[in-house]
Amino acid sequence: MAIAELLPALIRDSGKTAHFAYQEFFYGKIRNPHKRVAYERAVRRFLSWCKDKGLQLQQISPGAVGRYLDEHPGAVPSKKLTLAALRHFFDGLVTRHVIILNPAHSVRAERYQVLEGKTPEITVKQARKLLASIDLSTVVGLRDRAAIAVLIYTAAR
Repeated sequence: MAIAELLPALIRDSGKTAHFAYQEFFYGKIRNPHKRVAYERAVRRFLSWCKDKGLQLQQISPGAVGRYLDEHPGAVPSKKLTLAALRHFFDGLVTRHVIILNPAHSVRAERYQVLEGKTPEITVKQARKLLASIDLSTVVGLRDRAAIAVLIYTAAR
């Protein structure tokens, strides 16, 4: 199987410079294999979506990127990862003169806020039980009790 057959259709249809830029980005610049898989999955899905909408690589606009993110079924962190992947990918295409401007550059991501942490709060009863379970006959036990008491008192977990 030729390497060109493994490329997304929009890249395959855009010529050898696009082939080079695609391979350079995913296999030359991204050294972390987990990041490579995540970014390549995000870029392939986006390019497939563009192909389904009848867009060529040079016709992709910030509006198309924004519409794709609006339709993206994932959570906010997934959308942010997708946008980061698209921004970096299109930067490589601009550098290699495949496209003129990065269509993902001006698209803003949704804000992700964690309003409440996942760590449950320790109750007074649990704190007393924890402090009572520490052996105070050794210096290490006294040190541990003091450290844990400070953490409980300051609500640091």
